[in-house]
Amino acid sequence: MSEAHAADTADRLLRTQEVAVWLAVSKSTLVRWRQSLEGPDVYWLADGVPRYRASDVERWLTGRSTARPRALRRVGARAGSTW
Repeated sequence: MSEAHAADTADRLLRTQEVAVWLAVSKSTLVRWRQSLEGPDVYWLADGVPRYRASDVERWLTGRSTARPRALRRVGARAGSTW
C-alpha cells in the first residue's frame, strides 16, 4: 500500500453507522458519547451530518484501551453471594 493510499484511508470520513459497526456499539450509544464529549472527535459537514475521521477513531480507541482499568462489575451475581 502506498503512503498516499494509507493517508487517504486514515483520513477517510466515516458515517455514524460505520463507526458504530466498527466499535460494535449501537448508533444511539455513539450519539450519546458524541453529546457527552466522551467519544471520538466528530466533524460536522452540515447540520445533522456528522462524520468521523478514521484516524481519530483509531486514536480514541487506543487511548481508551490504555487509559483506565476495567471497573469491577457484579456480572451474574446470585442470591447468597458474598458481594
